[in-house]
Amino acid sequence: MMKPTKNIKPSSESVIKNQRVATRCVRQDIAAYISDLGLFSFGKTVSVKLLDITSKGVLIATDKKLSINQKLTLTLCFYSGKTFVIKSSVARIAPLAHYEYGIKFNQFNNELGDYLLSTQSKLVFK
Repeated sequence: MMKPTKNIKPSSESVIKNQRVATRCVRQDIAAYISDLGLFSFGKTVSVKLLDITSKGVLIATDKKLSINQKLTLTLCFYSGKTFVIKSSVARIAPLAHYEYGIKFNQFNNELGDYLLSTQSKLVFK
């Protein structure tokens, strides 16, 4: 039996910490919008680019400045006509792309997860 090697620390370059707990899908058949952006937005809806999606959240790109923990409503409109309106918050800002935001759903959305799987025609995962 081999003995474990002691006192060897991996370099930070060789260790990648993956915090994702769900498989992210890249979809081209979903239009995404955010709203409820603040006191002075007056129900304004902003179109955003959907970069990837899971049943727990999305990665979006927008020129609208958002902040961590900012609450918003995300609307996902599938080309099939199905729409999901989801209360969410900004979980992270991409460090290298200032206009990419990780959006976390306030609640796990099983219906969305099931619909994503049932309508997935081209398997592109991230």
